Amino acid sequence: MRLVTSPPRFGLFAALLMFAGNLHAAPREWTDQASGKKITAEFVSLQGDQVTLSINGKEYKLPVARLSSDDQAYLKIVGDAPAPAPEPTMASPEATPAAPAAKAKVMGPIDAEGSHYYYYIPSTLPPGDKAPVLLYSGSGGGDANTVKGMVEGAEICGWIAACSVESKNGQDYPVNLAHISRAAKALIANQPVDPAALYFSGNSGGARMAFHANKNLNGKGVLAYIAGAEDDEISRSHRYFIISGATDYNRYDTATTFADARKNSVYRMHTEGHANGPSWLMAEGMVWLQSMAYVDAKEMSPRREAFEGRAIEWIEKTKATAPYRAAWWARHFKTIGVSPKYTAKVAAMDAELSAAPENVAYIKGITDIEDFAEAVLAKVSSGSLKGHTTPEIQKKCDKMLADHAETPWIKDVLTAMKNKTGG
Repeated sequence: MRLVTSPPRFGLFAALLMFAGNLHAAPREWTDQASGKKITAEFVSLQGDQVTLSINGKEYKLPVARLSSDDQAYLKIVGDAPAPAPEPTMASPEATPAAPAAKAKVMGPIDAEGSHYYYYIPSTLPPGDKAPVLLYSGSGGGDANTVKGMVEGAEICGWIAACSVESKNGQDYPVNLAHISRAAKALIANQPVDPAALYFSGNSGGARMAFHANKNLNGKGVLAYIAGAEDDEISRSHRYFIISGATDYNRYDTATTFADARKNSVYRMHTEGHANGPSWLMAEGMVWLQSMAYVDAKEMSPRREAFEGRAIEWIEKTKATAPYRAAWWARHFKTIGVSPKYTAKVAAMDAELSAAPENVAYIKGITDIEDFAEAVLAKVSSGSLKGHTTPEIQKKCDKMLADHAETPWIKDVLTAMKNKTGG
């Protein structure tokens, strides 16, 4: 039985703030609805209209109504989510549930307390395992085709892919967050989802909702298309894969978010405007997020080894159509390190692909664009600018083009980026 200490009612958040020091597992920020004061604490339990939070090993109860609407939406997920199943053992094979019947098919729309979602369980998810989920919120809502665009990455990573049907532009944040949280809650309750591995994605206004949901629903990272985050939605403990169009009117916005999260993120720019760009960016984003999750957890396991094997197969296939992209990925896995089984293989792939100068130039070009986004684009504005460019942008692009005149993909991005943003 847990021992609960109740601070005086009049000093609830003030008392908690005094203990906001060394925290244990999965802390998050909580906001007092009346005063706006914030504390960092771990969720323990939800009983009726009372939530128990832990700070430095001490537990405190407070009314749910005292918390912000975003905190209350988060509690709807973690408060109702089922307790984790016990780990299966060799002595009790019956503890491992059968694979879901819906495996490798896009399913939906599924009702979730009046909201709806589609989902996909990859064939690469072993029976009995729980998987991360990537939940997409589109600027215009979501449907089965939304999830189909996530299948390649889901199979490589062993992730569940899903999308909210109703979350879309033109609705208030609390409305969209409610749709997303209901979908997340239902996925956790009914599918083999690891509740500690929620990731969010979206495009344009849906990307803004992805950042918002990631913060308020205790996510681990965001795959964002053509829009950035609010100032308080970036965390040093999360990962971000940010995609921009070369002439997108939000390119300054996404660059600002990337600059704020540089140590925990990557930045990809395509040749178009306010659009998602080529479909392969989704798979790249998912693979990067999963690879960095293993790095952050310092995990060497059979599950990681299986993921790396699938990723290597994907890189080998990519060599046939885009060897420069394959080169970036071989270098990425060599840099972060892989399981002993694949160390020699990754080193050989890196050496082979780096023998082509254009591939090495592409690897450098990705870094050059990231540096440019942080040093130049992020300094222009943190918001949207239509029909806009500057002499400095054009001059810097010309300078980079002198180095990348023959670099695949990079030369096209830089050429497009010299133009004014769309409007």
